[in-house]
Parts: sequence; structure tokens; C-alpha cells
Amino acid sequence: LKTYSQKAYKKTKVTQEEDRRNIVCMRENDFYVSTVRQFRDRRYDFKRFKKDWGKKLSKAKEQTEKKHCEDKVLVYDSLQVAHKCILNSFYGYVMRKGARWRSMQMGGIVTKTGADIITQARILVEQIGRPLELDTDGIWCILPKSFPDKYTFELQGGKSMTLEYPCVMLNADVDANFTNHQYQELVDAKTGQYETKSECSIFFEVDGPYRCMVLPASTEEGKFLKK
Repeated sequence: LKTYSQKAYKKTKVTQEEDRRNIVCMRENDFYVSTVRQFRDRRYDFKRFKKDWGKKLSKAKEQTEKKHCEDKVLVYDSLQVAHKCILNSFYGYVMRKGARWRSMQMGGIVTKTGADIITQARILVEQIGRPLELDTDGIWCILPKSFPDKYTFELQGGKSMTLEYPCVMLNADVDANFTNHQYQELVDAKTGQYETKSECSIFFEVDGPYRCMVLPASTEEGKFLKK
């Protein structure tokens, strides 16, 4: 049949695109959302531990103390990267045949929402600098040297807090355009009482800045490489 189709129709499959709308309700069983949120929060913990041990490393004087701090930084950095890889694979697993919680609707909603967020970020960045590359979960861009970078606030008690302005700018844009104002959370399981609130748990993180961006070129004409 495959050989006949190739000879008669010059193709072996037909691809058809359709626009569909769907809603996946996670109110009754929020397993997917809760699992992703727990992995995300645990990664944030590891990133905070890495930062704390990095500060201790900068203050360490003895060689044994430096080695101990370096090991801790390496461990927590490895753990946060591992959790990042798992988080990035969640939407892929949910679309896989045979997955324990397979849902094509959920996978489609996740990828569509991610694409909309990155597209919105590109529109915002184009008003300030120049986007270089769009990824499924990030955007590479060039910003003017005069554009605000970091702000440090002195808090009561002697502590300080640093905010990265490009990150805050993008997060404010996400909050304004992608907040779910009808998110429901279970309050009492016996009575089935839910609390309605506004929820937005999608955040940008700044990775950089870098002095340059190198993209590999293909050795054959007309063929492109995946990064």
C-alpha cells in the first residue's frame, strides 16, 4: 500500500491542520499542576542554596573550607539543573502515547501558552532592543547598554535584595496578560468548598549577560543545524 501510494499519489501520508479549542479542568484532580509546581519550588530552593554557599565560598579563607563550599555549590547546581531538565520534559511526557497521565489537550495548551508568552516577550523586547532567537521557553536578545540592569534595595535589618529589571519587566507583562483570575483551590475536602483567586506562576529568569552568541553553521548548503 505504501509503494502504491508513492507511485500513484507521490506521497504516503496526508497532513491536515485544524484549529481547536479545549479546556482542561484541574480543579477536581490538580495532579499535573501540583507536581510541576512542587518541582519548580524545589528547584528554586536548590538555586537559593547554591547562591548561599557561593557567598560562603567568597568569604572562606582556609583551603578545606573552600573545598567544602565548592562541593556544595557543585551539588546544588547539579540538582537545580536536573530539576530543570525534568520540568522541561513534563509537557513532552504528557503528549507521549502510553504515558500514565497522557493528555493531548493538556500538551497542546501548555505549548500554545508557552508560544504566546514568548511571542508577547518578543513584542516587548522589540520596543527596547533586538531579539536574536526565540526558543520554546526563552528568548535571546540584545538590550542597549544604557538600559537598566540591576537594582539593589537595602532592607531593614541590614539585608539587601537585588532585582533584575529586564526580568521584572517581562514578569509584569506575563502577569498582566496571562494571569488566571478564576483559579480555584480546594479549601475543604469534606464540603467540596473551593476558593477562587488570581493565579500566575509563570516567571522569567535572566541568564546572562554574555559577551557574544555563537551559532554553528552547517557544512552543507541548504541544510540547517539544530542548536
